Amino acid sequence: MIWIYFVAIAAVIIFAGSRLSVLAEKLAALLNISSSTIGLLLVSIITSLPELSTSLGAVLKVGQPNLAAGNTLGSDLFNLMIIALCDLLFRKKGLLRKTAHRIAPLVHYLLMISAICLTLTLPNNINLFGAHFNLGSLGVVVLYLFIFFRTHRAGGEHPSPALPEDRSELVKTVFHFSIAAVVIIIAGMILAQLGDRIAEQTGLEQSFVGTLFLALATSLPELTVSITAMRIGAYELMLGNIIGSNMFNVFVLAVTDLAYRKEALHMPENVSPGLLLIAGCAIAMTCTAMVAIKQKKKAKSIAWESIVMISLYAAGLYALYAGS
Repeated sequence: MIWIYFVAIAAVIIFAGSRLSVLAEKLAALLNISSSTIGLLLVSIITSLPELSTSLGAVLKVGQPNLAAGNTLGSDLFNLMIIALCDLLFRKKGLLRKTAHRIAPLVHYLLMISAICLTLTLPNNINLFGAHFNLGSLGVVVLYLFIFFRTHRAGGEHPSPALPEDRSELVKTVFHFSIAAVVIIIAGMILAQLGDRIAEQTGLEQSFVGTLFLALATSLPELTVSITAMRIGAYELMLGNIIGSNMFNVFVLAVTDLAYRKEALHMPENVSPGLLLIAGCAIAMTCTAMVAIKQKKKAKSIAWESIVMISLYAAGLYALYAGS
């Protein structure tokens, strides 16, 4: 019965996510700002709120930091795989090569995930007002907020957003966009809870469960939005959503560390060292994407970067499963 609920909620997310992509592209046009900025600053947070809810629930309700870390890092890995998947499904022969000016967000994400890896492995635990957390987590939170507001001020390709003279269309679009966003957030949280229950029935190790089942469940909004964005030709929206979601996920992991007052998240005390491999695969996939962006020519058939990124995703999951 739980699988029926899972499929039903997934269908709701697919429908709402499809509408969200179309409305986000329309909203960007009405506000005269780039769709990549809308994806990076707005859509990415909406689609990543299920990760926030699931990760905080994992440490606050059931006291399982391994699930929280596996969920966020696994979502990052899956999101990067979405880029390669979209490239192959829509036969773009190098999707990343069409977005040569979007390398800065990838650099920001690379900096954030590298910082969280160091935070989880190096001895930097502190005790403040009865809470135990990593000093690096505070740094990651500050870094994310700095990147977010800096991107907001930059305004993407259009530094001065202009409101249309006819405000009625804008109000209508914002209203419909808000409805789709609320549906995705609520359905995504329910889906994550169902994924958690399904994961408990498998009996697999927590880090693998978080990386595979919870990550897939909470990343369904990103997948839906990305596929719809590709269908309408909004490549910048898709990439902005993926990169923004990944940065927000790293931010979520840092917030989870601050929220788990019992002890700081650290490998190998309460976080599986195998998740470092997942983070390493995410870093390798990000570096692959950065190299691909620098390519000027389309691939003749299948882009090498897409094959490499999917291979890294599969290898990371297999290694984590074998270790569990």
